[in-house]
Amino acid sequence: MQNHLYSIQALRGIAAVLVTAFHFFPNEFIVGAAGVDIFFVISGLIMGTIGVNERPLVFLCKRIIRIAPLYWLFTFVMCLGAIAGVYSQFSFNAETLTKSLFFIPYWDQTGHVWPLMVVGWTLNLEMFFYIIFAAAIFLGRPILFTSLALASMVILGYTFDLKNAALNLWSSNLLLEFIAGLLLSRFVLPGKISLIAVILGVTGLAASNVFSLFDPEYRILVWGIPAFLIVAGCLSLEKRGYWPSAQLKPIQLIGDASYSLYLSHVFWTAAVHKFFGNAFLPSAIGLIVAVVCAIAIFRLVEKPLLKSMKPLVSRLPS
Repeated sequence: MQNHLYSIQALRGIAAVLVTAFHFFPNEFIVGAAGVDIFFVISGLIMGTIGVNERPLVFLCKRIIRIAPLYWLFTFVMCLGAIAGVYSQFSFNAETLTKSLFFIPYWDQTGHVWPLMVVGWTLNLEMFFYIIFAAAIFLGRPILFTSLALASMVILGYTFDLKNAALNLWSSNLLLEFIAGLLLSRFVLPGKISLIAVILGVTGLAASNVFSLFDPEYRILVWGIPAFLIVAGCLSLEKRGYWPSAQLKPIQLIGDASYSLYLSHVFWTAAVHKFFGNAFLPSAIGLIVAVVCAIAIFRLVEKPLLKSMKPLVSRLPS
């Protein structure tokens, strides 16, 4: 697979905008949360493509460097805001801060398995996937062993009522989306059904929003399957030379900044909702501002931060 897939980068941008739109319009656009499902399928695809050729320690180090620094930075910003009285409904202590920073799931005061920065629950699941994948690399069959391990955890979650926060999250059926992505790294949809898959996926997500079909218990069916079809279809279209990369360059640019957008947009949604409630126009303007600022954060903060930490990987033992 080529090193740079424009379709996947565009889908990252779309997924990040979907999640951002959901948080700005939580009542009208709940399907935006399906951006997370798209992210998980993409994550499985990328790990199955590039991660399989790396040493376990190098793989984990790269993933931590990619995920942790910016996440830690924004978590500390929230904590400093709370200390300064900016976030009156946000509180933390040494335990919740430590667990949040080190991706350890815990039950928060609302009864959710959420870290201090709520969107970080997906990162907790991502890090669990990475650890399993690194162990599977060590065992010599990364895709097979990772798929079996994740599927076993999902079965465990369906079989038992897990009270432990970590086990509760780590047995989520959303793990199946990582498996779907891993499988995508090994096959491409037939050309004739690529566009049909994308249309079916988009239609499925749209229908779930229009007819309020979403239920957390069936998320893997209502959002997971459409997310898989969209990623699989777009990937196949590009592999066969039909992806309009030039026309979608702005979306691909947002894709570059998708992680910055995913983390930073929560500050904008909090500000808009605090001062304007759920008013449409301020939320729409806030959405645009969040995207523009995320691109700036990517260029001025995230990219230099990643560049400064890359030498750490080269120092790892062979």
